[in-house]
Amino acid sequence: MTARRNLSDLLADLEEAVDAAREIVELGRARWENERPLRLAGEAVIGRIGDVASKLPDELLSETPEVPWDDVCGMRIVVDHVYHAVDYNIVWETLRDDIPNLGMAVDGWLERHPEVSPPSKP
Repeated sequence: MTARRNLSDLLADLEEAVDAAREIVELGRARWENERPLRLAGEAVIGRIGDVASKLPDELLSETPEVPWDDVCGMRIVVDHVYHAVDYNIVWETLRDDIPNLGMAVDGWLERHPEVSPPSKP
């Protein structure tokens, strides 16, 4: 059995996924459209974020109402279990628009909670 991860570890995982989303978007829409591995990577990023979100403490979720956490967790279900129905336009928009906003919301929460250890940079 795997031990539960602490908040700092979860936030590090979240930060890594937010960074990966940014890197995918920086490659551009044309590459996204033409390279299946990028689309699959985008699904994986969304899956990772949804998984982490399902483990975050209620305090963080309730204090970041600008993030639709239920949708974040729900999108993980879609990309992981209903993958045959994934709309890659929505995935792209999520990577480009929603994930950066999620990252900023969590960064803001960390600024308001200096007692929480921020994720360490590799």
